[in-house]
Amino acid sequence: MHKVRAGVLVLLALVFATACSTQLSPGNILSGQVFMQLAMGTLNDSAGTISLVATGASAPGAYLNAVSTFRNNLGASAFAQPGNGYLHGPAVGKLLVGGLFSYGQGPGVNGVTGQLPAYNPASAVKAGYATGFIFTGAAPTPGGYSITTIPSVNGQNQQYGASSALPTSPTVLGAYSVPIYAPVAGTGGGTLTVSPPAGVTETLIVICSPAPPPAPFTCNGSNEVATAVTHGGAATLPPGTLAPGSYSAFALGADYPLVEAGPPANTATTPTLTGAAGTADLTASGQTTITQT
Repeated sequence: MHKVRAGVLVLLALVFATACSTQLSPGNILSGQVFMQLAMGTLNDSAGTISLVATGASAPGAYLNAVSTFRNNLGASAFAQPGNGYLHGPAVGKLLVGGLFSYGQGPGVNGVTGQLPAYNPASAVKAGYATGFIFTGAAPTPGGYSITTIPSVNGQNQQYGASSALPTSPTVLGAYSVPIYAPVAGTGGGTLTVSPPAGVTETLIVICSPAPPPAPFTCNGSNEVATAVTHGGAATLPPGTLAPGSYSAFALGADYPLVEAGPPANTATTPTLTGAAGTADLTASGQTTITQT
């Protein structure tokens, strides 16, 4: 009898261990395997550039900024089909933001994607890499915010969420002047010079292909050809980056690790999403035309 009882206990232990190792229950999957983060801040879109590339309509102003990550223990997107995410808070009520992946929404949803040479290697997805921030279109209202999503886990709906707050006196970065380009003739490269406002620690410079005449040279969120990053006043475009011709460009300044927190370089489960002020703030320049000779 003792041997039979011992055998049953061993069998039960093996069944339990197998269930855990194959992660058959939502509870087992949840335990230490999924990591969601949210950081709040502001976006100074003084020229209406980000509102234009994100929505198709330029609306200059200061906005609420949100940055999220949703990763598994390997630092990749927690789910291939993460369900519909919502941002909750005083400025937005319940705002539908769509699928939430390793770094914010899918590539290009916010109108800005990571391209060579700032993001290396090139993305296998045509749109490029996700840049993490969510364009809310809402005023930067202080208070508590949260983000939630309900993916299906082994046939069962499971809610995930994270929270953050915008302080009473939020940081609004200064207006950003347009980048200046000095091409190196015949090489397809050159130097982009920017003048970051106070508080900006990193600048992503976005370059877009020209629209067919007679349309103006305008970034529209889907025609990016290159991005460059600088932590100072200049960024180099390597030879072969641009074909001869005219392009549109703008600068996106951040006081947090905008590029370093995202793919392809960052595979941490919980990367740093805030700067010295404890928020994730952005400022965008207007668009300018640059020429590659």
